[in-house]
Amino acid sequence: MKKVGIMTMHRVINYGSFLQAYGLKKMISSLGYSVEFIDYKYEKSLIISSKGQSIISKIFRHLNILEYLKYKLHTKKFSESYHDYLRDIGVAEMNYNHDIDALVIGSDEVFNCIQPYPVGYSRNLFGYEYEDKDVISYGASFGFTTLELLKKYGIDKEVACLLTKFKSLSVRDHNSYEIVKRLTHVKSEFHLDPVLVSDFSDELLQHEFRQIQDFIVIYVYPNRLSKQEKKYIKSFAKKNKKKIVSLGFYQSIADYNLIINPFEVLSCIKKADFVITDTFHGTVFSIKMNTKFCVMIRESNKNKLESLLEFLNHPDRAVNQLSDIDRLYNSEINFERSNEILKRETKKSICYLKSNLD
Repeated sequence: MKKVGIMTMHRVINYGSFLQAYGLKKMISSLGYSVEFIDYKYEKSLIISSKGQSIISKIFRHLNILEYLKYKLHTKKFSESYHDYLRDIGVAEMNYNHDIDALVIGSDEVFNCIQPYPVGYSRNLFGYEYEDKDVISYGASFGFTTLELLKKYGIDKEVACLLTKFKSLSVRDHNSYEIVKRLTHVKSEFHLDPVLVSDFSDELLQHEFRQIQDFIVIYVYPNRLSKQEKKYIKSFAKKNKKKIVSLGFYQSIADYNLIINPFEVLSCIKKADFVITDTFHGTVFSIKMNTKFCVMIRESNKNKLESLLEFLNHPDRAVNQLSDIDRLYNSEINFERSNEILKRETKKSICYLKSNLD
């Protein structure tokens, strides 16, 4: 049996990273291959990390020491639970196995190399040291990295050289497509995130969310909500008589900060009355589960989120000003078009993997 490795962001502690990794493994396994997750060697960061912030500044960001301690305790519990979830899908010790026949790099921001630890500029993510294998990417993203940044930090030529050695290249957003084309003169294929094109029906049956009713979900990374945004969302929930649920990440305005199984997260999203998110996967979960949502697009995720919304026929769900949250809550979504796109893209993704791994 042919052995296929997946090199992705599976150890990054958030539900999107887990579900995209699991979804891709499930898709490849369905084709009859033996599949395992391969870790990349962290080499260096080209930019200075903000990890050196003082405890005082971190406490100030959380408004008071009690909130900071709640955040720290919750984050610790989430990390511990996340490692348990990883063990359930066969991820434990670091695995740098080279005894594989093919390597799939992606999806997620595997090409986003102008960022600090735990990604940085790690060349394994561009196929380095696996040149003797069939290396392909699937739904890979440069995230907020641009061609200009690659040139600024002097790695554009090396990245171009590494990418030209791929058997096939697949990306998930316009920015990544343009970078690949301009660096390699190759037109990469476009594929959706594995969460969108994977079948989780069995997992959803096993992990149904039943804890809460009449609620909205905020799926937002920690410390990204401004004071103004927090105040508005809290007032919005109160006005509409909805509880606020945060999944995985601690939010001080949430009535419930939940740490649940990743598949239960999808069930929770499905049962929510509304989703407010500023993340790629929060948007993916909402579209996948056909749940009414709105997206606060940040500069750091603008490239991938605008591309996703446009491709799936939901560009109108972006929040340009806070009052849009109310408008979008009262605006119904027709998911028929995006559901049809997902059916088509599912077949396209399977064909791509099969043709390049056989």
